[in-house]
Amino acid sequence: MSRGAVHPLRVIAIAGTAVAVLLAVGLVMMLWNDRSTRIEGAQRQSMALASGSERLMRAQLVTLERALRGTANDGREFYRQVPDKAVQLLEANIAGVLARNRDLASITLVDDQGMALSQGQGDPTLHSWTIAQNRLLSGELYIGALEELPGGHWVVRTALPMQNGQWLLARVRLGTFQQVVSGLDLGRDGVASIGNRYGQLLAHSRDPGLVGRTLPSPMIILPQSASVIPRGVVHSPSDGQKRIAAVSVPLDYPLTLYTALSYREVMARWYVFLYAATGLYLVYLIGFGFLMGRLRRSASHEQQLNEELQAGAAELALAHEVGKVGTWSIRGDGRTLHWSALTQQMLGLEGRSSTLQALYARVHGEDVAVLREVLDAAGEGQGAVNATFRLLLADGSFRWLSARGDQVRDRHGGAAHLAGAVVDISERVHVEARAQEAERQFRLVFDRNPAPFWIFDMVNLRFLEVNQAAIDQYGYSREEFLGMSILDIRPPEEWDELRQTIRSINSGAPQQLIARTHHRKDGSSFMVVAHSALLDFAGRKACLVLAEDVSQRLRFENELAYRASHHSSTGLLTVRALGERLDSGARGYTIAHVQLRGLQMITDTLGREAGEDALRAVSVRLGGLAARYGLLAHQPAEDFVLAILDPAAAPLALDALQAAVAEPVRGRDTFHQLEARIGVASCPRDGELAEQVIGRAAQAAHAAREGGLALARFSQAMATRYTERLQLAGRIHVAIDRDEFELHFQPIRHAADGSPVALEALLRWPQPDGSYIPPGDFIQLCEDTGLIIALGRWVTRAAARAQRQLADAGWGELSVAVNVSAVQFFNTDLAGEFTHAVEEYGLRRGALQMELTESSLMRNPTQALQTMQRLHEKGIHISLDDFGTGFSSMSYLQHLPLDALKIDRSFVSDVETNPRNAAICRALLSLGHSMGLSVIAEGVETEGQYRWLAAHGCDQVQGYLLGRPMALEALLAALGEPGDAA
Repeated sequence: MSRGAVHPLRVIAIAGTAVAVLLAVGLVMMLWNDRSTRIEGAQRQSMALASGSERLMRAQLVTLERALRGTANDGREFYRQVPDKAVQLLEANIAGVLARNRDLASITLVDDQGMALSQGQGDPTLHSWTIAQNRLLSGELYIGALEELPGGHWVVRTALPMQNGQWLLARVRLGTFQQVVSGLDLGRDGVASIGNRYGQLLAHSRDPGLVGRTLPSPMIILPQSASVIPRGVVHSPSDGQKRIAAVSVPLDYPLTLYTALSYREVMARWYVFLYAATGLYLVYLIGFGFLMGRLRRSASHEQQLNEELQAGAAELALAHEVGKVGTWSIRGDGRTLHWSALTQQMLGLEGRSSTLQALYARVHGEDVAVLREVLDAAGEGQGAVNATFRLLLADGSFRWLSARGDQVRDRHGGAAHLAGAVVDISERVHVEARAQEAERQFRLVFDRNPAPFWIFDMVNLRFLEVNQAAIDQYGYSREEFLGMSILDIRPPEEWDELRQTIRSINSGAPQQLIARTHHRKDGSSFMVVAHSALLDFAGRKACLVLAEDVSQRLRFENELAYRASHHSSTGLLTVRALGERLDSGARGYTIAHVQLRGLQMITDTLGREAGEDALRAVSVRLGGLAARYGLLAHQPAEDFVLAILDPAAAPLALDALQAAVAEPVRGRDTFHQLEARIGVASCPRDGELAEQVIGRAAQAAHAAREGGLALARFSQAMATRYTERLQLAGRIHVAIDRDEFELHFQPIRHAADGSPVALEALLRWPQPDGSYIPPGDFIQLCEDTGLIIALGRWVTRAAARAQRQLADAGWGELSVAVNVSAVQFFNTDLAGEFTHAVEEYGLRRGALQMELTESSLMRNPTQALQTMQRLHEKGIHISLDDFGTGFSSMSYLQHLPLDALKIDRSFVSDVETNPRNAAICRALLSLGHSMGLSVIAEGVETEGQYRWLAAHGCDQVQGYLLGRPMALEALLAALGEPGDAA
């Protein structure tokens, strides 16, 4: 290259290099700034997470301290009031706290030395860690080190002073701390942990198995002021990963919270930026290098042309070598054969030339004549050389060769000679031979296979080939098959689905083995599972199909599935099968849960056959609704579940359902009227899963029965109510055992002079905070759950005990009236319970009275009369409560052994100003007196009401005007001495 040409190249090289340096510097600075920004952002996020987890932990510890402080307050009160039983009461209180707070493993009362004073394990090291540094929130709770329980479970020891010389030692499960770190948004590889001042790990978001392990800083850093300390990029002590961390080290509790985001996740986008910048820089370098190369190639164009010619020759030689293509020529007298070095090497020939006779000697005997004829004809100009022959090798094997050529003249215009190329086609010949053998074997397998096989065209769907098994199975001859398409053996309604399946097969998508209907020539049908595979058949894209007859297997499977999902007595779905069907795709449906009461009574009364007839009649009737509106399931023994699938049809369906269940069921000789209650819930409003919706419809049916409604719709308040009722039922059971209930007493006075004549016992349930749970919140629940029997027995004994106290105080003539539930009246030996209570406390006849409502008596009049007669014989006076609000028969009431009637407060209200109430009260007074009964008016709250009742002959009055309900001690104080009562 000349000197004048070198200078521009040098200038361009220097300028390009300078640009490359500047570009590199700029990219490095930009990348560095972006990296710093990302790390700072991650650091702020880590600090925010640490601060947030600190607030969560603070809330958890405050809740724990409040629970222990409440227990300590109760314990101090127990020691103050009943020191002899304080420990037992405190242990019962602790059991309740542990039941409510699952995060507490145990609570033990210990002394200053850590020795247990109640049930549980003490801690001899208590005095060593109940120090100021371990105190929570400057309060009373101290947090100590971890302790491993038997079984490998870890807890945190905490302590709270109860009174002088006594502590509450609580062991807290680490789930409390695990909840704090588990809910943080730390990314995939982020980590959060909690440690104490002893360097022990209390919780770990990624590996809870590390709990109890002692870790180095930062877990034991406790500065003098609460703060969130950024730690920057560190390696986590637990797993060694590189992270961006922050530590929360608050002053007001001795725990440290550590949060760290994964450095790899934070910098993921930065690395993309890095790779992009690197790629951009490399593109510049490549472009610059390409430009320089182009300039240099332009300067040496002639040299490059020469190199390209040489490279072309080398590539041609390489192509010949790779393709196993050799050259040959026959020159001179036409008897001498020349070949190239590649041909010599490829065929194992000796030398670069040979006579034709020597060649013929090495050609397979079956191919010599053909090859000779072709070469002779080509040498005479009668055609080109195109021959395939076998050449024997020195080791006795042979190679298949394909020789092509023609007469050519050299560039100097000399005599014509034969020249051409020879190719080794041995591998191709062997492949074709193997393919032919494979085709032969396939034909054997295809034709003689006992399963039906066929091949059809993927374009026009016509059969291309069938085997004998298909001919036997379908009844068509081979000629008939080849004149048909696969549509002819399928029902027309499945043709669209078949075409879609063929498109899916053609696209290579995996196929599901689904049973489909096929037709035989005689018109019969059977179920087939088709196994298919694509293939090339005679140059056409085709599909090979094996048709497996699964009719018998499907019938067996369907029978098993039916038995598993249907009731044998009704043929209806089981509730579980209904739920599975709804969950398989139905949305927006409505569930109607029908509770029918009376079917079991038919069976018990008239026999099993009559009961099954009635059940089938109901199933048929409701099944008609299911056919119109959705699905029906039966839940033994008396419940049905109707799923209404169309939301728009739900109102009509529910109306039809109410009409259907209201109609009597016809038996063999009579009609049976069933009591029906319907609960309604819908998806997705009341639940996403069918099991949940059906359960909530059942809750609504229970609510309908409780409320006396024909139909009730589920509400969240209903679910909450049932949950609260279950919890309250458990509390009532415990309260009965612990004697937590109290009786308050309201005086009943003579209307004439206001002197006390009796007391009505009213049940009260006091709470630890001094409040009372209203009886209306738990009496009905007790009746529903059967607890009313035990509670009523307690009330009877407590009333008898109170009457004994009244007698001892000089008020023995005051009887005590007890309200009795219908459940208790009809399901217990009420006369025996009252008699036992009277005898136990030595009471006079008539000292106890019983109050019943009209509606409870009418549930079973015959049994009620027998029970009341027994009570009357034992000297128990009976009052009919809420008289006038029921629907009892006067002719029936006159035969009952009653002593008094109580006019309901709703009639006493405004009796002096409301003519309607006044008329009712006069009628009730007249009726009661005509039956020889005393009449008591309830709810007397004004002087006007009292004067009116006294003026119209009412015997006794009761109400807030004459005395509010109060404890027995307060009532005795209010009554004064017996001779002072007015």
